Amino acid sequence: MKQFIENLPAIKKIDTQKDESFGETEKEKEKMNQEAERYRQEAQEFVDSHRRFFTTFAKDVSLNFKISDGFYIDLEKGEVNLDGKWFSEKGFSKEQILWGCLHELEHFRDLDADASGVMKNFEYIRSQAKKTGGIILKKWEEKYGQSDPEFVENLKKQKPLNPKKPDGKTMNAVERSAYKIHHTFYNIFDDINDNNNVARKAPAFEEKANGGQETKRLYQEKLFAKTDYSALPRHLQFVYKLLREEMVKDESVVLNEEVAEIMKRKIEFQGRQYSPKEIVDSFIKPKKNRDTLASQRHFVLQKTLEPIFAELLAKDLNEWEPKKPEKQEGQPQKGEGEGESGNPFDEEYQDYDKNNPDQISEEDIKNWMDKNEDDKKEAEARKAKAQAQENKTPQEKADEAQAEIDKSWCEKNGIDQNKFINFKKIEAQVEPYLQQLSKLWQKIIFGSSREMKREKEGYFKTGTEMNVQKVIEEWPKIQEKKFEDVRVMERIVSKEKLVQMPERINIRLVGDMSGSMDEKKRHILQQCVVLILSSLREFNTQLNRTRSQTKSKLEVDTEVWIFGDDAQKIKKLRKESRISDERIETIKLFEKLDNTIGYTYDDKALGEIQKSFSAEDLQKISQKKTMEIVFEITDGGSSDSEASKKAVDKLIESGVIERAFQIGAVSDEDKKIFDEVWNAGRKEKQGEVIGEEIANLIPAITQALKKYLSGVRL
Repeated sequence: MKQFIENLPAIKKIDTQKDESFGETEKEKEKMNQEAERYRQEAQEFVDSHRRFFTTFAKDVSLNFKISDGFYIDLEKGEVNLDGKWFSEKGFSKEQILWGCLHELEHFRDLDADASGVMKNFEYIRSQAKKTGGIILKKWEEKYGQSDPEFVENLKKQKPLNPKKPDGKTMNAVERSAYKIHHTFYNIFDDINDNNNVARKAPAFEEKANGGQETKRLYQEKLFAKTDYSALPRHLQFVYKLLREEMVKDESVVLNEEVAEIMKRKIEFQGRQYSPKEIVDSFIKPKKNRDTLASQRHFVLQKTLEPIFAELLAKDLNEWEPKKPEKQEGQPQKGEGEGESGNPFDEEYQDYDKNNPDQISEEDIKNWMDKNEDDKKEAEARKAKAQAQENKTPQEKADEAQAEIDKSWCEKNGIDQNKFINFKKIEAQVEPYLQQLSKLWQKIIFGSSREMKREKEGYFKTGTEMNVQKVIEEWPKIQEKKFEDVRVMERIVSKEKLVQMPERINIRLVGDMSGSMDEKKRHILQQCVVLILSSLREFNTQLNRTRSQTKSKLEVDTEVWIFGDDAQKIKKLRKESRISDERIETIKLFEKLDNTIGYTYDDKALGEIQKSFSAEDLQKISQKKTMEIVFEITDGGSSDSEASKKAVDKLIESGVIERAFQIGAVSDEDKKIFDEVWNAGRKEKQGEVIGEEIANLIPAITQALKKYLSGVRL
């Protein structure tokens, strides 16, 4: 890269205070704006062309650079914005812009390598600023506390360090100015470290290379153009000399006699004597095969050079005579506006800010560090998650995939996921009984609709047994010895017999939801609902799948009722509900099984079932074309036992198979009532007492289903 041919055009500084009385026309302004925009575009193209180089240089720090309208960081885009106008006004060449990007990248790399150390040093600088700020404020108070108390009060006002993210940390104006002083001390030595790292990592910027010469020229002509610092405050002379002579090694700077003597002072550290420059060379500048972490450098500085800086600063402050800046027309007086600093060395630090290439604010840096730390944690979490996923067993992976499928299914069908999880737990609890019933359905579907029966058959000349009645009838022939015509013997033969099957099976579950049904009993009731509805749904699905083979007309359906003070049908037969997915319906009805509803009027539910039968339904029941089964689950005796007994009688008379199961610890009176309703005076007992071991209800229900359905064939 040639030094000036490659240079981007330098732009004259645009003075916004000028008007046409100074000879500046609108045309000239437009021309300057066009030149500034051309400079920005060319600089951006140059920066973009080095994007891969930046990535290689920075390694794990992923930042892009944008030539923009100011110095700031776009955290969302990971974009460092650099002020194109600032570069143009300083007349930066392409090499110098490239160096500026690398310099900023090295700052970020330094922060990334030791984030906790940098953050700790920020806190340390704030503590020092509080002390120095107190000294500065005291001198302002001594000078203006009586004559202009409002000015002093404005200097004292505490304001959040970051108004956008208040965290309780505040500083007043003089503390902020003191922070600038102490931060500049550390920033200068960070610059020395980072500039040397740029030269080490990018050969184009080594001291004797073109880039190195451009960096030297940048400090020599633009950033620190002066060589006589003797008129500056002592503390700035001290740090400026160390930085300027590090970047422009063949040119000495002028200091006042006092500071010049201090530069020769020997500092004892770790058992040896060092001059200030030797401290920089030995501990601040990076060495071969050794990167100096920020916290290590800061420790050395606090023990060696900072005490000298503090000594010189104290002398500067002691000699400083506070003087309010003159108020300009139309401008707020210092102390009234946001711009007030109370800095005793305001002019000198403004010059430093104008020339300092590190224009990214500390707040931006801290925000980037926070985001970078969050990104690291997210990356670590993703890595840990991926590793955990890799370590999972095939079963765990399958379970996880199933959980995702279930979640999507719940969202699609408007089902509460917690209810669905509870439903699946109950399904797992009744799984052994579902398996038993599944075998029953298989037997029914794949069995035979014809039975082979062993029966006696006659009559034959020979056989296994003589029929006495037939002998009497044939006695005349026997007396006449016409044995050829006598047929009195019987044989046992196997005969195929057609089994009469129903075309429809309806199973109606009637659940007690009276006040005495506690959580444990309701859970058992839920299990019964899942057992019957899930199993019969499976049976019906298998029937539909095999109809082309079996030609069967059989259909199976379910209905659920609950009762307390009144009766409520919470699941209808398919022909009534028109529900396409009974599983969804089953899960949704669970909320009806959470709250109890009064007393034990089971007659109301049984009566409603009886009323639902049409004349055609009753005829089909009597013809065995429809099998109606009603199972009632209760924990007590009926509140109206007479009405309940009549309801049971009517259902039995209609050909309905009726069974009731009493669960839980119940009183003798409730047992008596239960027995009167379901068993007393009946040929076959319809009620079964399960007792306190209510978990026995599920196998009892399973056995009942087997009993009444095992004879079914297609």
